Parts: sequence; C-alpha cells; structure tokens
Amino acid sequence: METESTVTLIDKRMRMLAFVAAALTVLACGPKDDEPGGGDKPRPTAACNLVESEPPHRHGKGVEAAVTAYCDPAPQAHVLTIWLEREGSDGKSFFQVGPEQRYTTVPPKNGQVFPVVYAGCVDGQWRVRARAEGSGPDGIPFKFALPLDESHIAIIKCS
Repeated sequence: METESTVTLIDKRMRMLAFVAAALTVLACGPKDDEPGGGDKPRPTAACNLVESEPPHRHGKGVEAAVTAYCDPAPQAHVLTIWLEREGSDGKSFFQVGPEQRYTTVPPKNGQVFPVVYAGCVDGQWRVRARAEGSGPDGIPFKFALPLDESHIAIIKCS
C-alpha cells in the first residue's frame, strides 16, 4: 500500500530525473562548428530548469503552489514569473487568477523553491504556470516556460 510520503518520494525522484535529463540534453545539444561557440571556440553553456515542486493546494483561506528553479552554471540574470490559473466554466480553458509573482534571484545549482499565493479561494481545477528569462553566463538571452504537461491540475474545494 502506497502512502502519501511514498508517492511524494517517488514524485520527487521522477522530477529530479527529468531535470537531469533536461540538463544533459542542453549540454549535449551545443552549437555546430559554424555557429557561435562551435569548433575550437568555447561553447556557451547555460542549463536552467523549472519543476513544479508543489501543485496548487489550500493554504489558509487561499491557494498556494510552488516551482523549483535550478541553474548550473549560474546565468548573468534570471527573472522567474509564477502565476496560478483556474479552469473556466467552459471546462476547456484556464485563466490567470491573482497577480503574477516575480523573482529576480538567480537560482543555485541545487535548486530553490519559489512560491505563489492567491489570497482568495474558488472551487475548481487549478494549475501553476511559470516562465524564466534572462541572460546566460555568456550573455546570450534565454526564455522558457514550465511545460504544460508538467503542471499538475489540482481540484480544490474551498468550503
């Protein structure tokens, strides 16, 4: 019988494996010989990743979720924007609820958790969304989002 802590441990291991796979892909897919950093020139490296670390859940009278960001090596600049979305009445669309939370802290290589909180609560299906942008250690800009298929949909009951 699986307990909540067993499921959480398995989930954390799966997320870490996904991060390692993404980091290895970024490092393996460097520039070709005719691209900047190709051939005998040093290759620019930037490996940042976003992982949903806490799906949306009740927090006091509101809703909270969190994303963990990892960067190795550290970029020159990193801006992380996180927000919550709730499914609309059409049952197909999601809409932003509450303000975006913006962080300018450069995440360490072992990761840092960044929360987002909405003070109200509405029954329904919720998910967390996030996007990171900045410039890598070599000054080359980057921009990416937490993939939709990695954002768990949580059913939240407020009453």
